[in-house]
Parts: sequence; structure tokens; C-alpha cells
Amino acid sequence: MAGRIYVTGDCHGSFSRFSVKDFRLQKDMDKEDYVIICGDFGGIWHIDAENRQEKYWLE
Repeated sequence: MAGRIYVTGDCHGSFSRFSVKDFRLQKDMDKEDYVIICGDFGGIWHIDAENRQEKYWLE
């Protein structure tokens, strides 16, 4: 099943809600699926050693 859209609110810098444990549906996602983050999503502008893994995951 492709072309699904998932919507969530502001992450406040925490991407743990996207872990496989918390967001189990992602194991079936492909490049036609989307995750839309609503709010002041600033995670892509604040990259340091602590959240480098999150940036890698988003790419």
C-alpha cells in the first residue's frame, strides 16, 4: 500500500516518536509515503553531534 500521508504536530527537537518502537507503521513505508510535521519544525537547522543521527534518518 503506497501513497499514505502521516501528520504529526511539532517535534520540539525530539524525534523519538519516529522510532520503530513508537511508529511501527514506518516499517511498511516506501518513497511514495509522506510524514508531514506541523508546527515550528526547526530540527533541520540545529545539527550537532547529539542529533546528527536524526538528520541522517530524515535524509
